[in-house]
Amino acid sequence: MDTVSYFARAIRWNPLGIAAALACAIVALRHNSDAAAPLQITAVLLASAAGFVFDDPAGELLDTAPPTLLRRRLARLTVVAVPTIGLWVVLFFVQGPGSSEEACALTAMFAGLLGLAVGIAGVANRRTNSGNGGLAEGPALLIALFASTALPPRWRPLPMGDIPGGWAAIDIRWITASLIGVSVFVWSSRDRARRSAVKIPARWIVSSRAKSSW
Repeated sequence: MDTVSYFARAIRWNPLGIAAALACAIVALRHNSDAAAPLQITAVLLASAAGFVFDDPAGELLDTAPPTLLRRRLARLTVVAVPTIGLWVVLFFVQGPGSSEEACALTAMFAGLLGLAVGIAGVANRRTNSGNGGLAEGPALLIALFASTALPPRWRPLPMGDIPGGWAAIDIRWITASLIGVSVFVWSSRDRARRSAVKIPARWIVSSRAKSSW
């Protein structure tokens, strides 16, 4: 519990709070029976806000800490994932999808957006020295969505509407996006302070010493 409390205090909750308020307002003010549009916007908002979970200005100081970077990030992600997924489930049932196929597609889309957000945020925080990679995650996710929408329907990797192949194709593409995002997150969570040193063969050392003696 002490560990959970520590990470909860270290996480920036403002972006998630703002996204949650907007998502609740969008679902509450819906004017038609179409469930897709409000839940799609809700998924984008919550996923974009979840990207701030890894922001840590003191991240570089913790590079040599005993817990690995992946372990610290997973702890942060667990703390944020519980309220984020919980709110999504509540709004999902309040909005009420039109069919079971649409429900599966929306759930896969939320998982895909969340996976991509985590992957992008992991890379952004690894590249930046300020520990504020979350500021880059939201725009990057929106650019990816707009770029996907600009492609012909059959080539869209992140479909927000109908594509050839129907619901099954939508599910497969979003699940694939989620797996790619999680893989990128794991790759970006390698410890920078634990890189193995380059091993030089002993015969090279002996040879260099023999040459220097001449």
